[in-house]
Amino acid sequence: MAWPIDGIMRRFRFRLAGLLRLREQLERAARRDLATAMGVVSGAEQRLQAATAGLSECERLGVGGDAAAPLARALAKGLARHRLRVQNELRAAHAQLDRARGDWVERRRDERTLDMLRDKQREGWVRESEKKEQHELEELARGRTPAPARVEEPR
Repeated sequence: MAWPIDGIMRRFRFRLAGLLRLREQLERAARRDLATAMGVVSGAEQRLQAATAGLSECERLGVGGDAAAPLARALAKGLARHRLRVQNELRAAHAQLDRARGDWVERRRDERTLDMLRDKQREGWVRESEKKEQHELEELARGRTPAPARVEEPR
């Protein structure tokens, strides 16, 4: 590895590390929002299933000619209105879920882009360090004192 004059190898330093940390935080927040939106959709779907099951049961009981039939038909009308409201809530929840998913995908892409940039810069730094180290070893093998290696900071 590259050893400066004082004999200590310099560490890799990614200049955009602060931005990468911020992007990671934004991605985690977007992931939480996505999970929340998925929970809202799941809850609305469960309420819709319950309303549909109740409606079909009331319709089944409302067909008969017994004393409970008029009550079951009235309850079926109320459940039909409730089911319509839940369907509208479900549509809104799906729209919010789509927005949250899009936001998460965008945040994840931003974070991965910076990750790849950091990895690429680190690979370049490692190659450069190995090249300098090899040069110093060759100089030592020839019996000469190696010239101080100039270490450049990664960009």
